[in-house]
Amino acid sequence: MNPPWLRTGPGYVTLQISARPGAGRCKVVRADARGLVVALNAPPDKGKANEELGDFLARLIGVPRSAVTIVRGASVRQKVLRIATETPDVVAHRVRSLADGNQVA
Repeated sequence: MNPPWLRTGPGYVTLQISARPGAGRCKVVRADARGLVVALNAPPDKGKANEELGDFLARLIGVPRSAVTIVRGASVRQKVLRIATETPDVVAHRVRSLADGNQVA
């Protein structure tokens, strides 16, 4: 069963992210009621943190960067991301694994 901040549908996964730009390094900090908390190196300037977030999550989840898009919250820390995939259950499992602290990068 997925947490409330993670949803699957035919051909996609959506997840809520709480971004923390300007951190020392990129990492998944934890999962809480607001979603997956992700620390980013990049500052929140001209979309740099958003780009880094997309790159980082795509790499961790194992999907192409083009599959990850921000559907809401591009200019705020609370974001909703959509991951296009033919295997939403597999991607959701990988995201839950990140929430449990099992990250590769």
